[in-house]
This record gives sequence, C-alpha cells and structure tokens, in this order.
Amino acid sequence: MKTRIALWDNLKFLLIMLVVIGHFMELFLNQSNMYSSLSLFIYTFHMPLFLFVSGLFHKNKNVGQKCIFFISVGFIQKMVFAIVRYIIGAGMTFSFLSEGGIPWFMFVLSIYTLITYLLRNQNKEYICLFSIMLACFVGYDKEVGDFLCLSRILVFYPIYLLGTIVSDEKIKDVKKNKWVGWISLVILIAWLFICFYDREKVIILKHLFTGRNCFSPSIYSYGAFMRLLCYIITFFVGASIIFLMPSKKIKWISAMGERTIDVYFWHWPVYMLLNRFFHINKLLFWGAKGKVVLLLIAVIVTFVLSQGGIISYPLNLIKNCCYKKQNN
Repeated sequence: MKTRIALWDNLKFLLIMLVVIGHFMELFLNQSNMYSSLSLFIYTFHMPLFLFVSGLFHKNKNVGQKCIFFISVGFIQKMVFAIVRYIIGAGMTFSFLSEGGIPWFMFVLSIYTLITYLLRNQNKEYICLFSIMLACFVGYDKEVGDFLCLSRILVFYPIYLLGTIVSDEKIKDVKKNKWVGWISLVILIAWLFICFYDREKVIILKHLFTGRNCFSPSIYSYGAFMRLLCYIITFFVGASIIFLMPSKKIKWISAMGERTIDVYFWHWPVYMLLNRFFHINKLLFWGAKGKVVLLLIAVIVTFVLSQGGIISYPLNLIKNCCYKKQNN
C-alpha cells in the first residue's frame, strides 16, 4: 500500500482543475480580458508544479515500465483525440513525431524519467543550474519547438530535476513557519493583481510560460533574460502555492487528487463533444455571466472525471499491461 500525502493530492487536484479551466477558455483569450488575465496567471505555475511534484516522487525503479506507460498514454491520447475530431466533423489528423497539444506532458515525463535515471549518480545541482542556462538560450534557435517536444523538454527539465533535489520533509518544515505563509500570500496576491490590472506589461511572458515557443521578435535581443525572469516568477509563485496549500486531508478533494491523470486524459475529448452537441462556446455571448458559467462547467467536468470507476478503467488497463512482468 502506498502512503498518500494529502498536501500533494490537494495540490494536484487544484492544478488539474486549473488545467481544465485553462483549456476550456484557451480559444477565447482574444475575446475576453478576464480569460486572458486568468490564463496568464494559470500558465505561470500549473504545469511547472505538476512536473515539480513528479520529480519529487521520482524513483529509479521500474524505469522501463514507467517510460512505456507514459509513451503509451501519450499516443493513445493522441489517437482518442483524432477519433473524437472525426466524430465531431473536424477531420482526422495525427502527428507522429511532433506534439504541441495536451499529450506533450506524457512524452516529456517519459524522457525525464529516463534522463534522470541515467544521471542518478551525477551532480544534480550543477545539472539543474546548467539546464537553466541552456534553456535561457535555446529560445534563440527557431528549429527547437514541438518536434519531439524538444522545447518543453529543455525548458521544463530544471523544474522536474529540482523536484528530485528538494525533499518532502524539508518543504513540510518550511511550511511550519507562519511568516512563510504570509509572505506567500503577499506574493500570490501581487502576481494575481499584476496579471489582471497590469496585464499588458507582462502578457509577453505568456508564450514563454508555455515552454514550447522560441523568442518572439519583440524580445529577441534580450530573450535569455526574459526566460530567466519567467523561471524566477514561476519559482516564487509556485512555492507560494505549495506553502499555502493545506497539508491535511480534505474530504473528497484529496481523494480526487489521486486521479489527476484520468482528468488529463479525458477532459479535452469531453470539451470537444460538449461543444459539438451542446454548443457551450455560445455561453460567451451571455457576457460576464456566460464566461463564469463556462468556467463552472470546466470545474464540474474536473469533478466528474475525478471519480474513478469506469473512467479510470482504460488507464488502469494500460498500466497493468505495462507493468506486467514477462514470464521467461
């Protein structure tokens, strides 16, 4: 039996809910200042924190099975997306070696699992610092992008590796200090305020927070410094959220935080089907109320897909097949 740690399950549920919210409003960022500001705030930390937590629980065991599982989930997710697009009349498309959409996370996890295993006896602190420096300059190479998820692999690896360096116990010790909580609250409110009330000055960072883009012409001459700024913002905002997250088990929420992969796998097909047959995008014509309702639908979808049961069956089947030992 694995011992669950409520802090990380609580955090994972918050993050997956923000992932769903972010994807539900992604197509309408140019039509809504509220969506644009909220998206900027979410992208600052949601996937980096997911990768940090993944690194925190990285184990150099069953590496082959883990890699096969992550790659399998990623490709099956791509196939499901293609089938659903065909069902809704959007056409059948499939890209084998390039991924800019949702499945990138699975492919990146497989690469990180393998790389970190290979570097298990090396100086992780140095590698983390070197990989940050490398990521700050890789944005100048326009050839590095969605092909093999290379841009995200390079940009986000320092965050995953940091998770393998930091201990869960150390984080718990820091959380015990009340002043840390107050400072974290101030940082979070300050960044939220900037995103909503001074968005135009920082919106240029959004394409860097995604990890998949090279430097835009407007920041090309000082892109390395902007990437470093993104790392700093992500670090402080992400740490603030961790320090403010309740460490005690929260009824329903903690349990649903155990099933974030189910939500990650299914939420986009659900969105496509909801929009095709119920036209939920038309809620935008309702003004502010409609925009709030669309976000509430995203929250409801998160709750529904976190219930396990038949929703978890396909991924559990894949996991059982990947971890099944071959009899000689």
